[in-house]
Amino acid sequence: MKKLWEKLIFISVSLPIGYLLGIIFRILCLFRIIKVSHWERFPHFKGRLVLVSNHPSLLEPILLPALFFWEYLFHPFKLAPWSTPDKQNYYDKWYWFWLRPRAIPIERRDPGGKARALVKMIRVLKKGGIIILFPEGGRTFKGERFHFSKKENKKIRDFEGGIGWIVAKTGATVLPVWVDGADNVLPNSPDKLYHTFPRIWRKTIIKIGEPIEFVPSEHPSSEERRYIEEKIRDTLLELADE
Repeated sequence: MKKLWEKLIFISVSLPIGYLLGIIFRILCLFRIIKVSHWERFPHFKGRLVLVSNHPSLLEPILLPALFFWEYLFHPFKLAPWSTPDKQNYYDKWYWFWLRPRAIPIERRDPGGKARALVKMIRVLKKGGIIILFPEGGRTFKGERFHFSKKENKKIRDFEGGIGWIVAKTGATVLPVWVDGADNVLPNSPDKLYHTFPRIWRKTIIKIGEPIEFVPSEHPSSEERRYIEEKIRDTLLELADE
């Protein structure tokens, strides 16, 4: 019954909202409020894909699914991307009901909840799905330990565990994406977060990197997982400097 209800919500609400966001996204691109670099690198209609991005603000979970407009349009059930929102911010509140049919909520304070989310991500990827993931485990400014790019000194938090295991277990292709300026559009103001009006006139830059392939492993070692995590992190920082 729950799966039937989620399908009905997906068809009647989630998909139309996905189309609308995709149209708004392209209008903002037309007016150069959003700039997307290297569209030619984007692997359209490719399943078993993990889009991995930095996380400067609360805007990216809404913004990045719009990159998959054509997937929403032509293959919505198979290739509409799955989001991995924070359960408290983007899932539990009633007004996010339309997101739930394509969301894998992450309970950041519950190790058991995190493990369940990772298992579901692996299940989705093995079926040929697409996942959008923020491996920092939260917005960048909340971090304590950072890594910096060589040229522009842009930063990213230490990754939380999981991305290396997901990629190794599924053999998924990783698409690195770097977002600049989203925190100027939706400022990180913890004391008045939900009262901050988005500055949609401010520019956001989305840089698309080259897709990365890794050798799959059914039982990845800690060294294999660490290699994948470090490769993704370093690729993101290199992309930040482009």
